[in-house]
Amino acid sequence: IREALAILAAVARVDHFGWKWLLATQCQLNWWKQGEENFPEHLPARFVLKLEDHSKVTADLVKFCGVDQRVQPSAEYVETMKRIAEIGGYLTPDSPGVDVEVPVKVAYGAGQKDTKVDGYQDQLLKGLTGVARAEKAIRREWERYFKAEGSKEVARGSLRCTFALEPMIADVQVVQSIAKTAGTLERLLFNNVWFSLLSVRAKCAEGDQAASLIAFRQLMIAVFDGARRGPELSNTKYRSLASSAKPLQLGSLVLHNDLALDPLETEALFSAAVLNQTTQKLSVWVDLMSHDQPKTNFWWKWLAYGCFSKRARTHSALQSLDLGHVGSISIADVETFLAIVDSEHPEELLFDCPRGSVEGREATLKDGAMVQYDITANAQPRSLTFTSCRFLLHTFGDDGSSEWVNVIVPGFGRCRVRRSDLVLKPVRNAASKRSALTSLTLRLHATAISNGLSRFLAAIGSSLQYLAIENPGETVDPSVILRCCPNLRELTVNRGLMDVQFKFDSGVPSQTFSTLRLDWENVAGLATTLSNTSNPLAKCVNQLRVRLPTSIEADNREYELQLVRRSLETLLVMLNANKYLEYLEVNAPSEHQNYLAGFLRHHHEVIGHKLNVEARLALLSVVPDQRKNPNKKLCTTSGPRRLMRDMDQETFAKIFAFAAQPVTRRVCFHA
Repeated sequence: IREALAILAAVARVDHFGWKWLLATQCQLNWWKQGEENFPEHLPARFVLKLEDHSKVTADLVKFCGVDQRVQPSAEYVETMKRIAEIGGYLTPDSPGVDVEVPVKVAYGAGQKDTKVDGYQDQLLKGLTGVARAEKAIRREWERYFKAEGSKEVARGSLRCTFALEPMIADVQVVQSIAKTAGTLERLLFNNVWFSLLSVRAKCAEGDQAASLIAFRQLMIAVFDGARRGPELSNTKYRSLASSAKPLQLGSLVLHNDLALDPLETEALFSAAVLNQTTQKLSVWVDLMSHDQPKTNFWWKWLAYGCFSKRARTHSALQSLDLGHVGSISIADVETFLAIVDSEHPEELLFDCPRGSVEGREATLKDGAMVQYDITANAQPRSLTFTSCRFLLHTFGDDGSSEWVNVIVPGFGRCRVRRSDLVLKPVRNAASKRSALTSLTLRLHATAISNGLSRFLAAIGSSLQYLAIENPGETVDPSVILRCCPNLRELTVNRGLMDVQFKFDSGVPSQTFSTLRLDWENVAGLATTLSNTSNPLAKCVNQLRVRLPTSIEADNREYELQLVRRSLETLLVMLNANKYLEYLEVNAPSEHQNYLAGFLRHHHEVIGHKLNVEARLALLSVVPDQRKNPNKKLCTTSGPRRLMRDMDQETFAKIFAFAAQPVTRRVCFHA
């Protein structure tokens, strides 16, 4: 299998059309993306290894990505690689050999097996450790190989493919034992194992709540570690990211909870997340309904502290947040949220604690310090001895003299420690930065209270570049969103019969769309609007998904045959007129299958040409400034630069037009 994949990667290097032909005809690859029944124009050779036999992951992975691929190639493989190198004159016999590095990513998870079999979940975690062990073994194998053999050059006129590991994808959310998950991940993360995506169950199991909650806290401390670990110590590295990207240890973190978090779990999560230096992308299930207003207020208060507060703006690396199963974002929720975001002393607001006479300070603990936690008015606190403390605490409500001091401890929330056990950090006067959150996804229940959504967006929207909202409610439309989020590049709104994705040029002011309102149940109306190419809306709608009701649909929408037909016919008219919409997906009742041919005529049609902003700026950055300073001594300008200086706007427009890449529309019709 390894040599077959290497041959495919080699073909992709020398003949991109041939590579896609092999995938379609010889590999019977099922291209799963809707609307892309044919492969995209650019399809790089990158592979994902799905490992389901958890008992063999270490040996299999070492054999696949270790030095075995270099030292024991088959004769047929070597001969085939020589023939590929000769295709189309890619390499001549005298050309220097080429080593093609092929990125490989492990996808590790439950697979298709019965996860309830005794011992299966333990085996799953053991296999995860096995993947990490394989990564380390592979790195050491290559280090020994290069030390003994040196960096052997590829033979002249030949191709060589080398599979190189990227950080793995791991989904272990089926593991019910939070203690076992926490123990495994704590060891792996502390030993600098990297993940491109990690999905875990973040909910205490029923039973011994005290022990389960301790494990939950341990898990939160591990996945939101405040210590940033450098990629140079990892056994894997990203090969396919831009050189300017600076990924963290967890490319994306998904916290899955099948039930709403209780208050102590919420406090544990966000008291750890406020110091997060492990991930820039976080996905959390909220799963709180609007009828439980005190709980939703509490959740939004802690979300504000963990992701948006003064302390989070100073310490957290978070840039992208995905909130799922949101049942309430009411005015009361948002008022509670804003109180924390705007406060200079959010910790005192969190616990309704009086202002201290001493300003809050960052601190650590001496080894062996005792910590009191689970502090409530009705019960004695619990105690725990920290043999060592490697994370930051924050003091608050401090009177400056009492023996015990209030502190926020990551994973534990409000605690008390002895003043003599605190090691205070030097005070820094640097102002806290504003929220660096650039991407937000809100997935609201269809019945959610959302009357506070516009205030929420107004408070945090200035930094957002990407926003997606499901079921935004009646009071929020795209024009309101754009006023709250003036720097958006991309907006996706899902509601009613339609999902609409807008893309905005950075130079287009939000006032252009100040009257933008959509009737989310009127497909024909939107299609008519998009047919008017002088309307700014027609130029910024990039993707559109339409769900037309059927006669037996369960949501009680009125089914009118003529209305569905009119919607379909108006969409076809729109496709003829609109040259900006890049993706259209239509789901229609089965009795309208006869419209399929009409829609597919527009699939893969070239609708325009685009040159990205970065490419345009790159050219303009080397154009001499045409403004002349009479007091400045002029140097003789070279011929090419003198020509560039004399070019006008129309000339640049023509250059950009010639350099632009064709834009191909994709249309997908289901009936």
